[in-house]
Amino acid sequence: MALFLSLVGLLLRVGQVASQLDSPSWNSTMTTSPTEIVRLAGAALDVAVNRLDADGLFDDAGYGIAGNLYSQMAEFDIATNQTKSFGHAAVKAYTAYNNREFLQYAVDSWWFGRSQTLSQSDVSVGKIPGKNFSIPNVCQNATMVGGVFLSDKPAESRIAGTATGYFLVLSALLAEATSDPLYLQAANESADFIHSHLFNARNIVQDYIFTDSDRACEVQTSVDPTSSGLMIEGLSILASITNSTSTRNLLTDLLMAVIPNPAWQGDNGVVSVQGEMGGLMLLRGLATVYTRWSTNTTLRKYVGDYIAVQFNPVTALATASGTNIYGTSWKGPPNTSFSGTSQTLALGSLISAIGLDAAPSSSPAPSLSPAPAPQRNHRSSAILGGTLGGLAILVLILTVVWLMRLRHHRNSKASLTAKGVPKPFLGFVSFSFSFWPISWREAQDFITAFR
Repeated sequence: MALFLSLVGLLLRVGQVASQLDSPSWNSTMTTSPTEIVRLAGAALDVAVNRLDADGLFDDAGYGIAGNLYSQMAEFDIATNQTKSFGHAAVKAYTAYNNREFLQYAVDSWWFGRSQTLSQSDVSVGKIPGKNFSIPNVCQNATMVGGVFLSDKPAESRIAGTATGYFLVLSALLAEATSDPLYLQAANESADFIHSHLFNARNIVQDYIFTDSDRACEVQTSVDPTSSGLMIEGLSILASITNSTSTRNLLTDLLMAVIPNPAWQGDNGVVSVQGEMGGLMLLRGLATVYTRWSTNTTLRKYVGDYIAVQFNPVTALATASGTNIYGTSWKGPPNTSFSGTSQTLALGSLISAIGLDAAPSSSPAPSLSPAPAPQRNHRSSAILGGTLGGLAILVLILTVVWLMRLRHHRNSKASLTAKGVPKPFLGFVSFSFSFWPISWREAQDFITAFR
């Protein structure tokens, strides 16, 4: 009976999602062929890579933007089953290229991230090494285990949805890759923390919860799609590992809240980017659901429709024909001047659409008019939906290389590995919570070898 009621509840939630997506102003009709989607994404990547300067960064953007581009290179290779960009994002490269050295980098990074994550022993004694304040053992009648601090600064008391979400994703992916219960436990703890402390009444992930004595248990109620996108990705990976009904129900509730949320999109359903990275993380999470969740065809279809809602205006209104340069506004008019941020955001939409099913959507006629293209006739068979598929991860190699370069003198005392390499800066930079246990010189040599 309990299983039956659970299934009924899931069907009701899916029905709600369907009704929320049934908007006449949402263009979810996909007419672009799989081959053309791959071509568009590859061409946009080529333009972006050619605009990187000698330091591996964009002239107009910070570390995190270039770091995401490097990550997208490996994502593209995963989705298309090729090696177009081998070696540019080490952890993602394990998925794309099955090189265990990259997996070890991810494991080393996980251990550093673990040092900023509240464990049961930390909560029991009310202290975590490196912080100069006491922490509460419970907030809102729930344990604080699994929360990840925004940075490693001694006075930083905020536990962030982004930081915890990135650690959740990394832990879940490592659990899937290694079958080590240590990682699975960590993933579950971080997912439980976000659900218990950062979900608002609408099931949207909020930004922070404070842990210092002055503001203990106070929640910063602002929201952005980044935190929710990471939670979507993490829960999707966990659900595919454990096949847990409760995890799938929680994921469905989150999708039902996030997809129609007006806070970050207009009436046409298009995420309002405006130079922010939230749309990228949200699309990455949704693409992970679409790739992995084949059993619930109804929910999967609506997730795919929403991805198409983003893809259509990007290709129709955000780029001038033949330039492969994408502007910040997905409403148009297109901008022929290059922006690393805009190009990277658009790539998130292009790459997430590579695996969409061929069947046309039953959604109403589009209000936007993308350029005509051949009808889809098959699903891209190269999407890797198995181990580490759809990897969206906190370790973005370019981000860390340059953070370490800027802060190398501050971090020379710590050691994370037997080789005595320095501890990298841990922090929230633009949108990335990054930790990477190799020296910046080693990382620079690694990148140079594959440029």
